[in-house]
Amino acid sequence: MDKRNRKTKQREETFETDIGNDGGYSQVEDAVMKTVMQCFKDELLPYFGIKEKAVAIAPTEAVHLELKKLLQDFNLVMEDGSWSHFEFQSKNEGLEGLKRFRAYEAVTSYQYKVNITTYVLFSGTIRNPMTEFTEGLNTYRIQPIIMTKFNVDELMQKLQEKVDGGERLTKEDLVPLTLCPLMGGGMSQKERIKKALEFSRKAEEDIPKREVEKIESVVYAMAEKFLENIEMDEIRELMKMTRLGQMLRAEGRAEGREEGREEERYQNLISKILRKIQKNCTVSEMADMLEEDEEIVQKIYDIAISQGAECDVELIYQELMQNKNKQKE
Repeated sequence: MDKRNRKTKQREETFETDIGNDGGYSQVEDAVMKTVMQCFKDELLPYFGIKEKAVAIAPTEAVHLELKKLLQDFNLVMEDGSWSHFEFQSKNEGLEGLKRFRAYEAVTSYQYKVNITTYVLFSGTIRNPMTEFTEGLNTYRIQPIIMTKFNVDELMQKLQEKVDGGERLTKEDLVPLTLCPLMGGGMSQKERIKKALEFSRKAEEDIPKREVEKIESVVYAMAEKFLENIEMDEIRELMKMTRLGQMLRAEGRAEGREEGREEERYQNLISKILRKIQKNCTVSEMADMLEEDEEIVQKIYDIAISQGAECDVELIYQELMQNKNKQKE
């Protein structure tokens, strides 16, 4: 994930709706939370106190009678055939939010013929959100999950005691770390992220590497959201020792080798063009003989002519790359 952060295509493709999402997360948080639920639903449901087991991921869009699309944050199909609908909230919408969730439930339940329970994960400073309202003959309620009620200090202490006792850390132990920046407790955000990455390193021998990479990816995405640049420098250093950091370095080395091959190709091409210039070939003739795109040949030719007698392969390559980077900007 460069900064890496992904907004689902599904939300981009939907029509505007009068039932908005003003109380929801930022794009980064929204993408991270959906990733967490998709990858770690089996571990998070028990952590949240939800006893039922999820067996599949359900659609998150419904179409109401005016052909406008309503998007929910995340839906799971449970063992009994019902759906659990999850919403992520970083500010308290109150009655407006509850009415929006009710609309989601009503339309989705009608369209897919399923029973639905809505869980709302509240983060930030939300401690006592509105969870139900009565309108006409009906009372609507959601099941709140208040993240500040989960204590990060207790979580870290529990994991440390397990490590000190010689016990192996499991995936179930590590998954809550993906949400540690949203929890209550006195530990600073930087210390939370550092501890989370340290525990993930300790579990690398006991948990499949792909699962460790997923956990570290989410923790790192959370770090970029919650930490200042100066604090991120320390986290990046720590990341170098994690499995994800090793993977990213390997990718970086591969990119470096590819860049090296590209530089060699350009320099060979420049050498050939310089020889053709000495033979008074036209740009079109050079492109045909070298089987190269005429546009790139023209750029190299122009630089060589402008540099005159002082030109050489390295100087032409440097100016060509500088011009290329300026065009990107």
